[in-house]
Amino acid sequence: MRVFMTGGTGFLGKAVTTRLIAAGHEVTLLCLPRESVAARAGLHLVTGDITRPDTLVGLFADHDAVVHLAGAVGYGQKMSVCLAVNRDGTRNVAAAAVAAGTRRFIHLSSVSVYGRVAGVPITENAPRLRTGEPYGDTKIDAEEVLEDFVARGELAVTMLRPTVIYGPGDEKFLPKLAQNLLSGKARIIGDGDNSVDLIHVDDVALIVEQLLRREDTIGAVFNVTNPDNCTWRELLAAVADELGVSPPRTRLPYGAALIVAGALEWIAAIRGKEPALTRYAVRVIGRQYYYVVDRLQRDLGFVPCVEVRDGVRECVRELAAAGRLQPGTRARRAR
Repeated sequence: MRVFMTGGTGFLGKAVTTRLIAAGHEVTLLCLPRESVAARAGLHLVTGDITRPDTLVGLFADHDAVVHLAGAVGYGQKMSVCLAVNRDGTRNVAAAAVAAGTRRFIHLSSVSVYGRVAGVPITENAPRLRTGEPYGDTKIDAEEVLEDFVARGELAVTMLRPTVIYGPGDEKFLPKLAQNLLSGKARIIGDGDNSVDLIHVDDVALIVEQLLRREDTIGAVFNVTNPDNCTWRELLAAVADELGVSPPRTRLPYGAALIVAGALEWIAAIRGKEPALTRYAVRVIGRQYYYVVDRLQRDLGFVPCVEVRDGVRECVRELAAAGRLQPGTRARRAR
């Protein structure tokens, strides 16, 4: 199968590209003009920008499917950027696929479309909820854009709504967690007994490859998370153990954490730096969410290929080997 992919130069995209090529697919990777990607067998490179539809003309011809991973993510994204990339970029990619006659479309959305509703089981049929947060709201916009294409019979779409994706190459979640533990500033938010919401990058890549082979998943939406995730307390202990430091003992109540995070965001904005803790992170970490993956397990036979503790240890070792952790951390536990 010839697959056109956006976002293929990112953390998840690299893993999906590797998986698809290993499975025998040919992948065409959309790169921004400034991006440099090493050539390899089964990989074709084209240049374009999903926010500029004129640069996409003719690129999608003779492909069997589109895997749309590109998006504006991370702290501090402005609404204007998220609208341009997540909403309008999705519309531009979909329109280019339709113009080329490519109907099969795999779209990466997010559990953020549910609006962070805690304490209740959340299936794929749960209502989407806008909160004013740029990322989540524009992911809802992107889903609605694709639903319009589907309603017109122009695309055959499957959507994935993953939780936090981690694994080798992660530059956001685990690196920041590790540095907070190394600094001694990490705290347990809430009671720490709520489960983490993580999914390994290799699991997501495998799911994407499965969907391309399964026409019976057209029209479906899938929550994607590890059903056997550990608690936050257990995760912090595992990462701390790998770093050679003591795990945090001090608890920060959820309400207090929101206040502290708000103050840190204000200070960081003045200094032009990224805050050590954000209110968004507090909402993700400090409450229990129940993202139901029964559909993923039933329809695709999903079983996680990486146990969470093993996965995070692998990532910490990769960070250490790359010199991205502060030196001398192994001695800290004995102090």
